[in-house]
Amino acid sequence: MLKRLTTYVIGLLIIAVGINVSKLSGLGISPVSSVPRALEVVFGFSLGKMVMVIYCLLVAAQFIVLRKNFNFMNVLGIPLAIVFGFMVDLVGIDPNAFGHLLAGFPKPGSYAVRFVYLAASIVIIGIGVYTYLKPKLVPMPAEGLALAISTTTGKVFGDCKTAVDVSLITLALLIQLIFLGGFSSFTGGNIVIREGTVLSACCVGQVVKFLNKKLSAKQ
Repeated sequence: MLKRLTTYVIGLLIIAVGINVSKLSGLGISPVSSVPRALEVVFGFSLGKMVMVIYCLLVAAQFIVLRKNFNFMNVLGIPLAIVFGFMVDLVGIDPNAFGHLLAGFPKPGSYAVRFVYLAASIVIIGIGVYTYLKPKLVPMPAEGLALAISTTTGKVFGDCKTAVDVSLITLALLIQLIFLGGFSSFTGGNIVIREGTVLSACCVGQVVKFLNKKLSAKQ
């Protein structure tokens, strides 16, 4: 169990690093972090704090979907949201946030370098997701909501996960367009949704699939 917990925490920390690298790229943040990122820009709180709030709301959504089937494992999503939020700020790039270990990391200049950062973030998040899923402990709140919807409706988990991700991206995009300057919000330093968000949505799962195939074959 200690080994599983250690692997789980390391996976979450890797995901937190990947999220901050995608934020640093300026080409759009990962889908699950899109709403926290949008609210970070709107309200001025750190990304980690907004992650805590939104992830706790995703746990509340699980309760609405599951009702009497809502159990202790679902409740554990709340402390997980708080811990993960601290991790996001710990390895973050916001100098005013807790930890901010990547605050001094070089900011990309040209589009090519920014795209390299984006590609690196996708690989890092994919490695983190693979690692945190391996011990089969508490799922992240977004995956927990997708699982709750799948369990309640009988629909395939993958389809429910896609629906949750698309809903979060849509909400973040609306916040960006309404509160962050309309179409001009796709440039500048406060970008939330852009091509990187779409690429992350499409490619992170493929990285996890690749790692499952390669590493499982060696075991």
